[in-house]
Amino acid sequence: MTERFAPPMITIRRYPASRICDVVVVVRGQEMIVRCPTYFLAVKWARLECKSYKIPELNTDFPDNHEPGDLPLFLRPDSHLK
Repeated sequence: MTERFAPPMITIRRYPASRICDVVVVVRGQEMIVRCPTYFLAVKWARLECKSYKIPELNTDFPDNHEPGDLPLFLRPDSHLK
């Protein structure tokens, strides 16, 4: 029996009030989600998955340092640690 699956797909899910991003990898009907602390790391992980599954690179033109001004203090990065 031969089953037909959609081609592998990788997306990055961003949350509006957090720097945390999810890399969503869908291969053969199975979904794997990798949670990353920053968009920059999510892009690196997504590129690695693209190479693994021979998927064309995603469009990643979004800056990592773009944060809304209404971000709660506990979610803001510590500027003194940089």
